[in-house]
Amino acid sequence: MITEVRIFDLESFATLFDSVNPTKVSITDSHQAIKFAVENGENRSDHVIINPINIGIDLLLTGDIANSYSIIKQLYDEHTLVGIQTRVRTYQPMLLESLAHDEDPRKVNAIELKLKFIEWKTIEPEYNKKSSKSTKKPKQTSTVNRGNVKSTKATHAGKKEK
Repeated sequence: MITEVRIFDLESFATLFDSVNPTKVSITDSHQAIKFAVENGENRSDHVIINPINIGIDLLLTGDIANSYSIIKQLYDEHTLVGIQTRVRTYQPMLLESLAHDEDPRKVNAIELKLKFIEWKTIEPEYNKKSSKSTKKPKQTSTVNRGNVKSTKATHAGKKEK
């Protein structure tokens, strides 16, 4: 059974911080129903938007505080995607969206950090190659390779070049 929360690198699956002690983990997984009014004044819904998962981790940095903080700050600055393993599920890829810390003079050897992660969803564009034979109207075949058109030299103030 998993009892510890781990933040790990997606490429090597190595735990990134050994001296991190999470004190609280909050996970928000939500959907939003889109509502619209119909003719009789009622509200209806027929579509759901899936919001990205948000994870808030409050943790206590101990040990080599400056080194551990610099590693976390580097993750934040470089937009490094990580995985987060909790007791019930592993979430990946996650982006460190917010980094805040409190320095309490009574805690000389520790710093309280508040990290906010958001689920990272990459959009892959789809391209479709059309051949001139697959077009329905032969007149439109000239638009199939329209992206490959070379530019022509501009003329000066409406004068035509010879």
